[in-house]
Amino acid sequence: MSSYNSAKFQKFLDQSQYTAAGVKRYEWIFGQTFLSPGGLKVVKELIPKLGLQKGQKVLDIGSGLGGHDFYMAETYGVTIDAIDLSENMMNQAVAYYDERPAIQGLINFRLADISVIDLPEASYDVIYSRDTLLHIQNKPELFKKFIKWLKPGGRIVFTDYAKGEGPYTDEFLEYVRQRNYELFTRADYETLLKQVGFKEVQVTEIKEKFIETLQGELKKLYECREDFLAKFTLADFQAIQEGWLAKIKRATDNCQTWVLAIGHKEA
Repeated sequence: MSSYNSAKFQKFLDQSQYTAAGVKRYEWIFGQTFLSPGGLKVVKELIPKLGLQKGQKVLDIGSGLGGHDFYMAETYGVTIDAIDLSENMMNQAVAYYDERPAIQGLINFRLADISVIDLPEASYDVIYSRDTLLHIQNKPELFKKFIKWLKPGGRIVFTDYAKGEGPYTDEFLEYVRQRNYELFTRADYETLLKQVGFKEVQVTEIKEKFIETLQGELKKLYECREDFLAKFTLADFQAIQEGWLAKIKRATDNCQTWVLAIGHKEA
């Protein structure tokens, strides 16, 4: 078995799913500064679950274009370590951050591989991640770090793509292979969080929200077709359309789902 190579994985991300052009396409569908399903609308629904208070410290894993971080810093006055492995996304996030003088000093954007770095013990009030852990091959080791990095009483809140109840179609298995995803089930995440020491664990399947979000984004694509085609190509339009329809079908077929997980470190 070949050993994990962080530089090779970064190159894979920036040359496949997160090319500079691909990031721009995703941003158009999710909204400026966002690169995760639902954009700002879903962020506003999820962030209250973090229980943020001014002055707290947040670790954002897979910070993308920075939209989540800008919202948390502007709304709650927290400080954030924002970590992502995609250079294409990090460059754009830093450019957006430079345009926000009111929150300068609150966010530390860092290009790094969360699965290989270490961070100071008991230094974060909250660990937050949106649809990023699917890229992590060795989740047990990373989750052991999470519990170590959190302060006593801290919490973890994340969403992630997950495997549904199945059976799994050949198309779904090929999609996972091509993206190099390591998908867990809802039960897998619940078990892992408890095994590493998290308390009050809640892992909820939010497949209906996933489908609803995808349908809303497709509606935007169709209704704003002229604007999209003024910025991108017809092939880009078709790629988004086909990709979103495929995700809806995988969710409907119980192959793919979306989970929301919450856990607390013992005080």
